[in-house]
Amino acid sequence: MGQTFIERYNQEQTWYGRAMVMEILHLTMTSHDREWSVSKTAIFFGVSVGLASENLKLAAALHIKEDLMKCQTRQEALRKIR
Repeated sequence: MGQTFIERYNQEQTWYGRAMVMEILHLTMTSHDREWSVSKTAIFFGVSVGLASENLKLAAALHIKEDLMKCQTRQEALRKIR
């Protein structure tokens, strides 16, 4: 049996891995539920809305700039996309 999104998120060792797991759940839920929001994604993962929002922004940027994965921290990656 596969892992849940929360198990996969908590097991992930990298900031970009966590961002991508969160994005996959968020995109899946928004395609099935028009009422789904960043707030609901935050609640699902037990994180702040700010963290969820930043993770989703980083995940979207990773689709365009793969080299962001070379950043050691999410803060460094956020600086590069601002």
